[in-house]
Amino acid sequence: MNEFAAKKLGEVLAFALVGDETLEKGRSVLSPVLGENELTDILDKNRIHADELKKLAGELGVSEIVNAKFEKTGAKLREMRELYIGGEWENPTEILEWSGFFEGAAFVHWGLVKGVAETLNHELLMTLAEECMNFHHDLLDTISSELQSVGQTKAQ
Repeated sequence: MNEFAAKKLGEVLAFALVGDETLEKGRSVLSPVLGENELTDILDKNRIHADELKKLAGELGVSEIVNAKFEKTGAKLREMRELYIGGEWENPTEILEWSGFFEGAAFVHWGLVKGVAETLNHELLMTLAEECMNFHHDLLDTISSELQSVGQTKAQ
């Protein structure tokens, strides 16, 4: 695995872990909106994906590159998140709007990883990429649906 590919693993690792942090930070206001079971399921999946990425990086001998890129990308994502949400962590609509940006970006980053996996003919990474693309796409649909409901309610 070359440096480009390893860095892409670091980026999707950042999406998994920063996504997890975001949901935990906003849990008290997101739980009534998304449901506690759904929120727990999302958190569990993010953690599983992160664990699988870390394990894979170790097996491929690229942990140092992956971790360095995770740190850099994670810092950028947190900075963008704080800029967007700011002091509105008690507003589920703001968190969901941010999550729309975030999940769309996570989805396309996993698309890059899928391309890497296909080129390397790495079955495990290909399967993980497809699973994660589906996960982030489904989550984006859920967020969009919730925001549509907010729009309907607030327009009355």
